[in-house]
Amino acid sequence: MRYSRLLTIVAILLTLITSATAGSITGVFQGRIVQLPSGKSKAKWLYVQGKNGAIRRANIANAVVEYDDDYPASKRHKRAADSLDRAIEVRVTAEQDEAKGGEWQATNILILAPRRNSQKPSRKAPDTPSPTVAKSQVATAN
Repeated sequence: MRYSRLLTIVAILLTLITSATAGSITGVFQGRIVQLPSGKSKAKWLYVQGKNGAIRRANIANAVVEYDDDYPASKRHKRAADSLDRAIEVRVTAEQDEAKGGEWQATNILILAPRRNSQKPSRKAPDTPSPTVAKSQVATAN
């Protein structure tokens, strides 16, 4: 009785594990477009470079392309796919299909709103101490 129950549990666990790994893996990556699809080939490869410098490519032939809600209406095209250009920031949702050699097959591309340059330029620290600091250091040294 115990042995058959153990076998049943093992069989269920094996079924769950194999069914979970049998499909494709879904991933999301974000970055700037560094290369657009070229030519009239069946596969349309889009190359996206992330902030860490890694470049991923995804086939966008069957992807739905849409704008982020914050993307300016004045810059939108009738077809969002017409806005795909170099240096545009995108978020790609894709499936890594094992049947197609592990390549990313994009299902959705979201064109993100251009970033505002809200960061102030960093001030370079002076190479020499400021005069007030030097005077106070001299005063305490004497």
